Amino acid sequence: MRKVLVAYDGSDSSKRALQYVIDFARVHDATLDVHLINVQHEAVLYGEYVNDEMIANMRESLQAEANEALDWPAEQLKAAGIACEKHTALGNVAEQVNHAVKQLECDTVVMGTRGLGTFTGLLLGSVATRVIHEVQVPVLLVK
Repeated sequence: MRKVLVAYDGSDSSKRALQYVIDFARVHDATLDVHLINVQHEAVLYGEYVNDEMIANMRESLQAEANEALDWPAEQLKAAGIACEKHTALGNVAEQVNHAVKQLECDTVVMGTRGLGTFTGLLLGSVATRVIHEVQVPVLLVK
C-alpha cells in the first residue's frame, strides 16, 4: 500500500491532481492510503487592538475553512472506494506539507502545479516549487 499526501486547496489544478489519484488507483488496481491536507496561511495582524481571543477566533475560523475545503475531495475519494483521512494546518504550505509527510510517513506527494495564489502567470507555482525543494519524497505535480 502506498501512502499518498494530496495537497488540496480547491483550485482547478488541485482538483485535477485529486482526479489523477482516483484514476491511478482505478487503472492500476492500486490500494492507496490517501491523506488530504489543506494549509491555510495564518492571518497577518497589525495594530494594538488585537487580543488573544481575537487571534484564537481567527485561527478557529481558518481551521474550519480548511476542514470544509476537504469535504468535497474526501467525498470523491470515498465514492471511488479509496480510503482517506483529512488533515488541516496553519502556516507556510511547504513547511506544513513537509511536516505532514514526515508525521504521516507518506511516500508520495501529489499536488497541482498552480494553486489559488495571485501569481497565475508563472509556469510553475511558487508553492509547488517550494514543496519540491522541501520534502524528501517524490512529488507528482499535475498540470
